[in-house]
Amino acid sequence: MTGKKKRQTGPAGRRMATVALSLCLLAGVTMFGMYTVGKTEEQQKKLEQEMADAENAAKAREQELAAAREQKAAQAEEERQAASGSASRDRTDEEVPAETAEAPTEDTASDSPELESEYAEMNVDEPVIIEANAGAEAPPLSFSAETGKLLWPIAGNILVDYSMDKTVYFPTLDQYKYNPAIIIEGSVDQSVLSAAVGKVTSIENRDETGTTITMDIGSGYEVIYGQIKEPAVQQGDYVQAGDLIGYVAEPTRFYSKEGSNLYFQVLKDGESINPKELLP
Repeated sequence: MTGKKKRQTGPAGRRMATVALSLCLLAGVTMFGMYTVGKTEEQQKKLEQEMADAENAAKAREQELAAAREQKAAQAEEERQAASGSASRDRTDEEVPAETAEAPTEDTASDSPELESEYAEMNVDEPVIIEANAGAEAPPLSFSAETGKLLWPIAGNILVDYSMDKTVYFPTLDQYKYNPAIIIEGSVDQSVLSAAVGKVTSIENRDETGTTITMDIGSGYEVIYGQIKEPAVQQGDYVQAGDLIGYVAEPTRFYSKEGSNLYFQVLKDGESINPKELLP
């Protein structure tokens, strides 16, 4: 009885198996890479759409505020003119018409200079226009890292990440150092939006970050925006999340190689924290 011969795999067979396995691995890596790229592009498009929507909302709010200011100015002018006309009518009623006035006697003639002097000394008070929000208390500011999130002030990649536990490389300076903020890639004239409801506490010019806006958003949190030009806010202004606060400027000499960008820093009780932990 003839036994079955065991089939042996030669070198050619092993090579084919190796090639097949390599192709499977390559296909898997390619599919994973395509998925990752697609996911990243989808997230970037979503972020850009959110920023576009926020920018449109900010422009609409600016238009509403401008219309409200014009309406208030027109109303104030009408009230001023009405008050001025009322004062003129009061003065006219007090005067004696020339056609019906009797010829002055010696007594009235002697009293006339005194009456004219008294009338000349009278002052007509200008109407006092009270602003609609005069005496109104400042809105309370409150922010919670557990329940609230900041908005991205601009859409862009992070050029230099936040790092306070180890140094990171700065191309322009050609050195490693700690970074208390995130440096977000931007383009000159790109709109910069407020990341949260807050009050503008300072607008100053710094060597490293150029025109820099600091905002108090409550509960010990502050947000700092650097590399700004043409600020759309003033110190003491209250702004809403998504409001326009300025535009991306040309980079300072400290960031010439990184290119135009937004310096974005968050403080908690005066200490820098990672902004990405508060961003969506």
